Amino acid sequence: MTIIELVTAEAAGERRTILVAATLAGAANTLILALVNIAATEPKTAGLRLFVMFGLAVLLYIVTARRTYNRTTQLIETALHRIRTRIIIKIERTDLQGMERIGTSEIMDRITENTSVISDSAGVIANLLQSVAIIAFATVYLAWRSLPAFALMALLVMAGVVLFLSKQALVGEYLQRSGQERLTFFDLVTDLLRGFKEAKYNQRRAREIRHDIAQSSASLREATTEANHIFNDNIIFASCILFAMLGALVFVLPLHVETDGTTLAALVSGVLFAWGPLGALVGGFPAYLRSNHALTQVQALEEKLDANARAATPAEEVEGPWQGRFTTIEARDLEYQYIPEGGARPFRIGPVNLTVAAGEVIFVVGGNGSGKSTFLKAFTGLYEPTAGELRADGVLVQPENAASYRGLFSAIYSDFHLFAKLYGLLDVDPAAVQRLLAEMQLDDKTAYKDRRFTKRNLSTGQRKRLAMVVALLEDRPIHIFDEWAADQDPEFRKRFYEELVPALKRQGKTVIAVSHDDRYYRCADRVVTMEYGRIRSVEHVTTDTPVQGTAEPLA
Repeated sequence: MTIIELVTAEAAGERRTILVAATLAGAANTLILALVNIAATEPKTAGLRLFVMFGLAVLLYIVTARRTYNRTTQLIETALHRIRTRIIIKIERTDLQGMERIGTSEIMDRITENTSVISDSAGVIANLLQSVAIIAFATVYLAWRSLPAFALMALLVMAGVVLFLSKQALVGEYLQRSGQERLTFFDLVTDLLRGFKEAKYNQRRAREIRHDIAQSSASLREATTEANHIFNDNIIFASCILFAMLGALVFVLPLHVETDGTTLAALVSGVLFAWGPLGALVGGFPAYLRSNHALTQVQALEEKLDANARAATPAEEVEGPWQGRFTTIEARDLEYQYIPEGGARPFRIGPVNLTVAAGEVIFVVGGNGSGKSTFLKAFTGLYEPTAGELRADGVLVQPENAASYRGLFSAIYSDFHLFAKLYGLLDVDPAAVQRLLAEMQLDDKTAYKDRRFTKRNLSTGQRKRLAMVVALLEDRPIHIFDEWAADQDPEFRKRFYEELVPALKRQGKTVIAVSHDDRYYRCADRVVTMEYGRIRSVEHVTTDTPVQGTAEPLA
């Protein structure tokens, strides 16, 4: 789809109105030219009638041009709003593995940079429509004044168009390369910003990162410069076509066709008058090509999202069988395999067999890379199993009910994110939030106001505690904690294991926590040890050491 097709599709019933407005704007321009030529060649006879006609033509141009510009801009912005909204809906329907495969850099580039390019083309498209109309009427005017001159001009223009279009495939290649280099550059800069502390500790690492970024920037510069060189050549070439047309009229036409001075002057003024719209066409063509390329990239993203979308209806339309409650969840020969792009070695977990009962506290332990986090993502429905099955209260978990199943869980992963607003939580009691902030020793760091926390720029441990506040407010039956205690000080680590976890258990909540704190394994009902993506052992914890706990759960 091109940008013109986008506007045409969006316009629907207004297409005729916009085309009529653009045509009238072109006709008004040509009428202004004709009236000026008449008045200039016959100044003594030019009277009030011509002046009134001139004023009306100018007024007609203002009204119709404004209509063309405003409606085209509105249509493109409306189309972009629908595209952005559609992409967000598709993102919501995409599974986690699909999102990880596509990458945030591409998504951000498409819905920000590319849509901005398309938005910037709105005025250009409106100008192109008017320019085409003006050139068409100017051509009719030239034919009316002199058919031989019209034939000569048409021959030159056709030759120019053929040469002009011959370079457009090369422009498309450069724009494609430029888009890829921009994504690479964005990824590298993001990598530097996220690893800023690590880069500061190693000067060689920092130099190598800087070198890669500089190389990427140079490649981006080269691709963009080459495309712009062609655009610049086109503008110069268009000027040469104008000079050729003027030269043909002044030097060639009089040698072969008898032409009086008045007609020749009118023809020259007609060509000069058409030069403005012709220059707008040539000058606006780069923006038109860029917008087409940007639209193609946005459509490619939508196709990727469609390919990774789950088959179920949107989450808000799914009525699941659990209604926020469960008795047991069973993983039967559960397997998940991730095959990265580029032929890298795939990662696999399973087969895993595990049954989790309501109210249990389970610690998942194992070395780094043993598959703990991946297993939890598969167990909680973020990853669709490649083999085996999940059953909650005997009901098979599948794409049609996966959203309802995920509604059983509240999770804080090691790469957790704190949203700016308490999305999904309604009628939150500010007093309850304040109590939780105090329990987490955050009441002097941030506050709750208008469904938001006033400050999120906290230390990692404090941000995890703030995420815990959100998780407790969600009040889901199952809590997933992926090494939550790892960034806490000894005091809060002890409170987590000996107070918070037992308090959740007394509430009837199920807790599944990834942990390396073997001194607190006694706080669990079972300890599941993973190794190379499989469960190596399941230990039932029995201890005579009482677990401390608050009289009431944290809430």
